[in-house]
Amino acid sequence: MKSFKKILSVLIVVALIACCFAGCSSKNNEKYSDTVAIIGYTEEVEPFIYSVNDGNADGFIPDLWSNIFDSVKGDLKSYRFEKIDSDYVLEEDGGFVDGSGKEYSACLLMGAVRKNDGTFNQDYSYSEPIITDRVITVTKDGKVKNYADFSGKKIALVSSAARSAFEKNETIYNACASVTQFDDINDAVAKLDSGEVDAVVTDEFSYSPLTRDGDTVLDGELDKIEYVIACAKNSGWKDSINDAIYEMKSESYGDGDTFTPLVEKYFGYNASSFSYEPETDKK
Repeated sequence: MKSFKKILSVLIVVALIACCFAGCSSKNNEKYSDTVAIIGYTEEVEPFIYSVNDGNADGFIPDLWSNIFDSVKGDLKSYRFEKIDSDYVLEEDGGFVDGSGKEYSACLLMGAVRKNDGTFNQDYSYSEPIITDRVITVTKDGKVKNYADFSGKKIALVSSAARSAFEKNETIYNACASVTQFDDINDAVAKLDSGEVDAVVTDEFSYSPLTRDGDTVLDGELDKIEYVIACAKNSGWKDSINDAIYEMKSESYGDGDTFTPLVEKYFGYNASSFSYEPETDKK
């Protein structure tokens, strides 16, 4: 099972650049053309993107992109992955500008991009949430029945996402008898099994692949982290991407639902709440 710890603390920005470099000499960028999509990334973060080598990459994003590229590519002929500086900014007109002011023609951001992060929601248009990571509470033997029942309880806490969400819920957090941080979900659930803690607050990325019997996951969540593909404000890219993923997920197209198995392949469970439906298919 691949480790998901890094993804909770690292925001990777992956950008598709339709590589017509504005103001740049083609002599300096011989491997680029207006038919090659450059998918940029700032960090390799499993399971979204990793093992990037000579334009190729492994992970959920590369696999997803290979499935939808033919549906969204327009005049593009091929694509490659390359690392970009973290100070790139995708502007409303689609221009990608780096820290030195060099401008590129760009289409979208793609990767482990969190929907509610900084001014993201105001700056970009974006697809429907593709991957969702909920902060949940796991208990057993009826020790904790709901979120109002944390008073005097001993809690194990796993992941930075869980800690951030739990601490924001001050009333629940401050009512606990103790809160102990664990780096490994297996250590935390071992304490739950032994009765040393009453509940484990964690995220689904960490917990769900364990497929444990006998645990109770409380209804609701402390937080919900949604990962999307972002586009230049008001661009049409998001609609094309939504349509392409919808077709992947639909039983009525091609080989049926190929999207859900892809998610489960990389996350160990169905970590997607993608619920887009084209207007033409709505009744």
